[in-house]
Amino acid sequence: MALPSFQVRLDSNEKITPKVHKLVFKLDDPKTISYKPGQFVSFMLPSEDERPIKRSYSIANLEKSSDDTTYIEFVIAYVEGGKATELFFNAEPGMQMEMTGPFGLLCLLEELPQRVFLIGTGTGVAPYRCMIEQIKARPETEFHILFGAQYHEDLFYLDDFHQVAELDHVHFYPCLSREDKEGCASGYVQTKLAELNPDAETDMAYLCGNPDMVDDVFELLKEKDFGVKQVKREKYVFSRF
Repeated sequence: MALPSFQVRLDSNEKITPKVHKLVFKLDDPKTISYKPGQFVSFMLPSEDERPIKRSYSIANLEKSSDDTTYIEFVIAYVEGGKATELFFNAEPGMQMEMTGPFGLLCLLEELPQRVFLIGTGTGVAPYRCMIEQIKARPETEFHILFGAQYHEDLFYLDDFHQVAELDHVHFYPCLSREDKEGCASGYVQTKLAELNPDAETDMAYLCGNPDMVDDVFELLKEKDFGVKQVKREKYVFSRF
């Protein structure tokens, strides 16, 4: 079965931190795409041997409906020598590409437990930004969003996360591993999560981003008797080729 394919055109390319760009692509053919918040799309990049290289990015759209959207927003982190970094960081509006998707199962379940932890590092918070409208509509569940970065300048989408955290059932914790900053937790997301005392009887967790973080948090939760179905994971692998 052929993968769903889309011709897309770059609408904007914005540097939002020293090492992260936000890109918005408009759909050309077909004109719309439907997705579930938490899913990702893949781009086919040209290569020297004419075989395209696939790179995947979580959808970061912030909209009330994910049905028949006309654009895809995603964020990409700088990787020294990375082929995707070179292409996307220097891309000019109007550039056309091929995109496939959506894929992935890092989506909110229809039935959620008492507490849900949404844990991400770097661009791994993109799927949680995409879930914001769903989070607003689920007041019966307590959401804890943990965003890990090295420095405060590495954080982004802060206005969106702080705004949703004004709701009684939503809490947002920016965590900085190499800087002390008022309003932010000091240390890794693992440390903050431990302070929140995750409980296998009442909680579940979503993990996205740095593979080391994902593995560390998964082990932490396993030690607290979390089952595999209570932890949804998606690792970001950064390739230079």
